[in-house]
Amino acid sequence: MARKTLLFLVFFLCLLWMMQKSYTFFLRRNVNLKSSYVMSHHIDAEVLFLGPCEPLWMLDPVAFKQYTGLNAYNLATVHANFGENATMLHLYLKNNNAPKYLVVYVTTESMDGTLNVFNTYNFPQFMNDPWVSHVIAEEDSSFFRYSAFPFMRFAYYSDYVNFNFVQGVKHFFSRREIPYFPDGFVPPHDVTWDNKFERFVHKYPKGRIFAWNPLEVKYLEDIFRQAHEHGIKVILYESPMLNEMKPYVLNRDEIKNKISKFGEAHGAPYWIFDTLKISGSREYFFSVLTTNEKGRPVFSKSFGEYFKRWMETEDSTSKKDKK
Repeated sequence: MARKTLLFLVFFLCLLWMMQKSYTFFLRRNVNLKSSYVMSHHIDAEVLFLGPCEPLWMLDPVAFKQYTGLNAYNLATVHANFGENATMLHLYLKNNNAPKYLVVYVTTESMDGTLNVFNTYNFPQFMNDPWVSHVIAEEDSSFFRYSAFPFMRFAYYSDYVNFNFVQGVKHFFSRREIPYFPDGFVPPHDVTWDNKFERFVHKYPKGRIFAWNPLEVKYLEDIFRQAHEHGIKVILYESPMLNEMKPYVLNRDEIKNKISKFGEAHGAPYWIFDTLKISGSREYFFSVLTTNEKGRPVFSKSFGEYFKRWMETEDSTSKKDKK
């Protein structure tokens, strides 16, 4: 009896080990997963956009190229904190030439550490990378505690991982090479007002003070470290915020000043687009921080033209310094 139990246990562990190998293989071949796509394809963009939902839904590389002439890739991911941003950049730079510019979305809320998170299920197929594994251990300790057990790294967030695995199988056998959103940008088609502002006001009728989270600062620092090691110029920016929200962010000016000084200490400008006319109307937004399809072209034009003028100034200053 004991022998049968032992044999069953060995068989079960071997099965889990084989499943882990299988999930690793096929998740890496799911080109719709940005983490897998950037590790299997050479994008070699001149500009990278990095951050959470705001750049993901608002910074269109096609529109950006029309104004600047530069090829861009949108590396942003949904609700991502700076730990996830740093991990995405790490994977991108392992398999691609470094971009000339890195554009990073930073706002008061993103420094707080409660609204954006580390989405561990985007990375279990890369846990053989010591750096990725270290970040996961720090950002999601409960997951990491069980991840050493065979297959647990995929079973833990199975609701998110299983579909991506099946899609990876499909992409492998169909030899798909191009993701559904080839430049990383996800247009917010038919997205309507999400009522999160109303829920926020109900919860914080007198407004809220946002924190300066040390872990967010640490991984924003790491983004700069990677950029400096690869000779990348970093630009911090904040896209338009709906004016209705501003009175409820009680320490907005204080955090904006800290972000600006942080960027200055690392040689990065901080561009804030909160004076655009569209900030005065919900007509251009589907959330307080994200423009809809009517507002996005307005921001794209402002951002692209500003970037172009900044590049021209930088080039002019560089030529003068050489003389």
